[in-house]
Amino acid sequence: MTASRPRGFDAWLFPPALPPPSTAEEIAAGGVVIRYPKSDHQLGHMLISALRASRPALTAIRTDDLIALLGSVGDRFARNALDERALARVAANAGLSRPMTREVLNGVAASWTTDALGRLVRAEFANPRALDGFVGEDGREVRAAAPGVTLHLGAGSVPGVTVTSMLRALLVKSPVLVKPGAGDAVLTTLFARELHRADSRLAAASAVCYWTGGAPARGAWERELLALADQAVVYGGDDTIEAVRSRAPASTRLVEHSHRLGVAIVDPRGAPGAAADAARAAAVFDQRGCVSTRLVLLLGDLAAARDWCGDLAAHLAKIGAALPAATPTPAELSAHHQLAGRLALQGRSTGEAGSWFSAETGWSVALAPGRAFEPAGGRTAWVVPVADAAACRDVLAPLSPALQTVGLAGIGPGRGRLAEMLSALGATRIVPLDRVPFPEPDWLHDGSRPLGELVCWSELR
Repeated sequence: MTASRPRGFDAWLFPPALPPPSTAEEIAAGGVVIRYPKSDHQLGHMLISALRASRPALTAIRTDDLIALLGSVGDRFARNALDERALARVAANAGLSRPMTREVLNGVAASWTTDALGRLVRAEFANPRALDGFVGEDGREVRAAAPGVTLHLGAGSVPGVTVTSMLRALLVKSPVLVKPGAGDAVLTTLFARELHRADSRLAAASAVCYWTGGAPARGAWERELLALADQAVVYGGDDTIEAVRSRAPASTRLVEHSHRLGVAIVDPRGAPGAAADAARAAAVFDQRGCVSTRLVLLLGDLAAARDWCGDLAAHLAKIGAALPAATPTPAELSAHHQLAGRLALQGRSTGEAGSWFSAETGWSVALAPGRAFEPAGGRTAWVVPVADAAACRDVLAPLSPALQTVGLAGIGPGRGRLAEMLSALGATRIVPLDRVPFPEPDWLHDGSRPLGELVCWSELR
């Protein structure tokens, strides 16, 4: 008997005024088959037009009321709104284990709650009523408004990132068309369905539509949407960012969030428990997040670093039992075995390298000089022994263009000077190591204010 094919998941949600798509395509995304509308010249125009028509009603909602509306949906997700069937579908789509998916959702949904959204708005606007109309400020009146319709092009590496991006635009009263990444299509669509149920104005102002980003057959479709939208928020690797830049007209504002890298700087003498925090920072999201720790600079000599790596490996193994990694592909297993082989060879020839590796629980620890660092993914933590802050700078300088989150542990009186050096290298988030995986709702995302980068200011004098 031939096994039945799993039913496709509809990775689209249109404003109620629009009819559902008449034809659809399918693609396997993780362990889920997602369905999405076929390319249609008229569909793009209809989506943007419908969203643009929703803007007056969305703009008329007072900011306090909008926070409460959006937060009511976020509150339900923070209280584990997904049943086991939905959670399993999100996990399969993201390619994460079910326990890790629950861990990720608990972390990211904390920034979707009413309290978190209110905190974000208050952190960015001295007078949040500037989102509702002109307010007095220093002898003039000012107003913050998002320009028209926002198109979101999401990455599929971490579930929840696209939802966060969608909520930010709605908070500043911009209708949204969201294209989630393939691995984030299920969660984004499920959340959008709850937005539609929560309020008719939110339903009219939010749409989800997956398509195969960057596919030649979608080139004209993407160029058209980028021209029709007023601004576009883009998540992805450097190739994705460059492709969108090449297709977007000058009239469309681009807000870009490209590839980023997380590191840690640890003085084990001042932080006996840092190995556990480093293991969690490397393991959450299966190391796919922009905040994920991939490189640890350990203050101390090589002998001390070897001992610490053993401790780190033990904690990664413990986390692997509680929050299993996704089953590695043959290619990923091969890459990890090759990495272990290279480090073993280097260790025998120079004595500077070593490795700890577990195929069963999907983690690796690599001990090597900074010049050997290569992001490997799959919960691989690189540890580089360093003598001082100057040595940290030497290792991090080549990584400066992608540097984002730096977790600190055990750093004493020199913390301020170290932070200045990290800032000069491009680090935009410097936090205690145990707070690395889940940023606060009002964090400076890639060095920008999350809501501020979506609005334009007007002044009346």
